[in-house]
This record gives sequence, C-alpha cells and structure tokens, in this order.
Amino acid sequence: MMNELFRVKTPDEGESLYQKERRTIVFVVIFVLIFVFDAAVLRTIDPERLIDQDETSKDWMIEISMMEQTETVSEELSANQMIETTIDLALSEQEYLQSVSIIIQCSDEDEPGEGFSDEINARTDLSAVEGGPADKEESGSCLENTEDDVVLTWTFMNASSVESNQSDKTQSEVWQLFEPGKTGTGTWSAEIELQVITAGGVTALDSGEQVTVTWVISTFEVDLRAS
Repeated sequence: MMNELFRVKTPDEGESLYQKERRTIVFVVIFVLIFVFDAAVLRTIDPERLIDQDETSKDWMIEISMMEQTETVSEELSANQMIETTIDLALSEQEYLQSVSIIIQCSDEDEPGEGFSDEINARTDLSAVEGGPADKEESGSCLENTEDDVVLTWTFMNASSVESNQSDKTQSEVWQLFEPGKTGTGTWSAEIELQVITAGGVTALDSGEQVTVTWVISTFEVDLRAS
C-alpha cells in the first residue's frame, strides 16, 4: 500500500520518443531560419566593404613639410678644457628624422704668428640612440675667420628620395618607404675639447678660445592623400 502511494510515475517509451522527435524538429527549424537569415544579409553586403581600406591599392600624393631645430651652447675654453653637450631627440607620430649635425666653431685670434692655431677635438657617444648610428671623432683648427671648423653629420633619410606620386600601392606600403626616418631617437652626447698650441712655449699670449657648439636637427612631416 505504501509503495503504491509513493511510486513515481515515469513516462512510457512512446512518450519519451515523441519528446525527442519534437526537440529535434524544433532544432532543425531554428537552424534553417538562421541559415536563411544569414544568406539574406550577406547578399546585401558589398564585398569591397569587407576589405581593409588601408590595404587597398591606390594612387597617392605625398606632401613633405621640412622642419629644422637648433640648440646652441657656447663657452670660453682654456687648454684641455671641454664642453659636454647632450640633446634628447623624440619624434611625433607623423614626424620623421632626416639628419642630425653638430657644428663646432672657434676663432683663434690671439696667437703670436701664422701656423700656431689652436685645435678642437670632437667625439660623440651615441650608445643611447635608437638605430645604432656610428660614433664619430674629428679634429679641426681654430683658424681665424673660418665659418665652421668641424661639422659632423648623420643622415637617416633623404625626404626628396621618395617620389611625390606613388601608384598602385597600399597605404601601408607607402608608409613603409619612410621607415628609415623613424630611427635616431634617444640621447645624443658629444664632448668638444680645446687644445692650445702656442709659439715656442709662450703661453701668456694665449688665453683660450670661445667655442660654440650647435646641434641641428632636420625633420619632416608627411601628408598622405589618395589621388
């Protein structure tokens, strides 16, 4: 009697099979509806819109804007004294580096006679510069009325080397042409030392020289337009 009261009624096999078939039919109907909807939507999409516009080959017009920045330090140096100078170079997103130069000027006006001009020695430390430009070391005489005594230059990219009209290229391919101009950032360092040369040891006649060091940073910006 107790077993009959608490017996759980289970569906018979026919009812279970019917439920499985009904679930299968519902699943198939939903799948068909999704397939039909996707097919209808895809027919309305322009295939060209599925392509990244930056990767579409086009004709391009390139406009270059040149810029120049200078930084100058000037000191009066005696024998074996030096100027230590640094600059920190950074580039904006659309800015590229063409070249970096150091211009060193001095004028020896207190020597007792011809052939006894003081000299300057310039050497760089570019270990903190991206791209690994080579260090340079150079000497020059402080000849009177000479415009530039020592000039050191590093060229990264000549902006004029890129044609202003580029045909059948993607935007990425055009930007790749300027990739060399993205190096050269970091800290540029240089030391400039004065060597006093006197006639026959007459040092009293030579009190040192005014030495001027100028950094010149040449950069450019690129304006890229589809033509």
